[in-house]
Amino acid sequence: MKTNTEKDVKQLIEMIDSCFTYGGADKENRNFERYILPYKNKLGARLFNSTYKKRLAELKNDFYIQKNTYQDSEGCVYIIKLINQKKQSQ
Repeated sequence: MKTNTEKDVKQLIEMIDSCFTYGGADKENRNFERYILPYKNKLGARLFNSTYKKRLAELKNDFYIQKNTYQDSEGCVYIIKLINQKKQSQ
């Protein structure tokens, strides 16, 4: 059984992933203050900062975003997060 802290860390990582994919997760980005920063109160500064820095570095090093990959019949345009194949083969 997961503790509340483990669940909150998992949720923070998922939010960082989502923000990274849909507009950016850097501290300068509007997504940071609105969606990511609220987890700091739940987790405390130390756990929040270490989790945020580690996950953002992983995303920046191991993934890239491909925009406008598909447009559905209603005009919605999709983007995807892809693994950086060059990094995987090293």
